Amino acid sequence: MKNYLLFTLLTFGLLIIGCGSKGGPDLSPEASRKTIKTAPDWYLSPPSKEGFIGQATTATSQDMQMATDKARTAAATALAGLIESEWNGLVKRAQEETGLAENSKIIDQFSNTQEQIISNRLQDIRVAKRELQEEKTDDGRRIYRAYVLVEYDEGAAHKRLLAKIKADEQLYNAIRATELFDEMEQKVEAYRQRKQ
Repeated sequence: MKNYLLFTLLTFGLLIIGCGSKGGPDLSPEASRKTIKTAPDWYLSPPSKEGFIGQATTATSQDMQMATDKARTAAATALAGLIESEWNGLVKRAQEETGLAENSKIIDQFSNTQEQIISNRLQDIRVAKRELQEEKTDDGRRIYRAYVLVEYDEGAAHKRLLAKIKADEQLYNAIRATELFDEMEQKVEAYRQRKQ
């Protein structure tokens, strides 16, 4: 009985050890000199373009498309945070420049209008650049690293916001005499010039 129990335990132990695996490759390897050296210039120093906000990110995966999707999603998420922060500043400026209280109906309308535009921000985000590289992990497995640069077209968003403001007579009358409104019109005009 003892030998049988010992045999069973040893067999079970060997099965566990033999069936256990390390899993997939490390998809978050330390940045090596080679990784940094082969990164695209636009990733290391993202370009600045009039009327656009950009965000560059990288991601890895065993699958090429998954690496690209992960990098694009990470870039869009980071960019969305920047946009939201910037547009929240517009509400504060509108409040300051119109002299209206924070709980004013006009400021609420401006805030709601601006939030509608922000919620549609994905239509103004596009992948500007992308690069895919094959790498080897420390254990010799192949993974893919995707570099992605996404851009947000501020002019297009400002054009939609300005159109909504002009469509709301009460909001338009309160905002039109502010520097903010003039700035928005200038950005929209610059956007129109870019599109020609």
